[in-house]
Amino acid sequence: MKLSLPRRLTSSARGGFTLVEMIGVLAIIAVLASMLLPRVFAAINDARVNSAAIAINAAKSGAMTYFGKFGRFGDVNGDVIADLTSTNASAWDREVLLRGGYIERAFSTRISDLAYITLTNCVTGSTDPTGANDAYDLDGLGSPSNDASAGRVVVQAFLENVALDDARELNRKIDVEESLSATASVSSVGRVKFNMTGGQTGTVKVYIAHR
Repeated sequence: MKLSLPRRLTSSARGGFTLVEMIGVLAIIAVLASMLLPRVFAAINDARVNSAAIAINAAKSGAMTYFGKFGRFGDVNGDVIADLTSTNASAWDREVLLRGGYIERAFSTRISDLAYITLTNCVTGSTDPTGANDAYDLDGLGSPSNDASAGRVVVQAFLENVALDDARELNRKIDVEESLSATASVSSVGRVKFNMTGGQTGTVKVYIAHR
């Protein structure tokens, strides 16, 4: 009786892949990853900046609800804060908005190491806005230089240790009418201000209200 020797099984018969096939699959995966990963990271970063803008707008809404109730920006009982260096003024979000129920959670953002809202004295209308002072050119017309001057106090948010790219993106989301270049390290027009000419991180100040 003649015996037939078993033939070598092909890759399909074995249910496996050859080395060439594996390399082809890995190459396709690498191409897809190179196309998708930048979009994934961009979406994640966009969500971080969006959450910061939402937190700022929620704080603004809470501040205006407070003002509608008391007709001023003061302490948790509606009284004037005479000492604007006190905790009531320097941590107004925590001591007044949160304690009074005007915001639901402590003010914070995912783009900063520390975030807080303060009350400070309004400065004169002739003060040119910078990244360091409390003047704001809200309409971009420069006349007057400081639109946040006709009041007793200005309410503003401080975001500490923000990356420059995040500061630019926050500016675009909040001050949509301002034309800020992709390489700008300074913003002194609108609600969002910063000056990061000395580095890639810094403080961002955001106008909330003034009265």
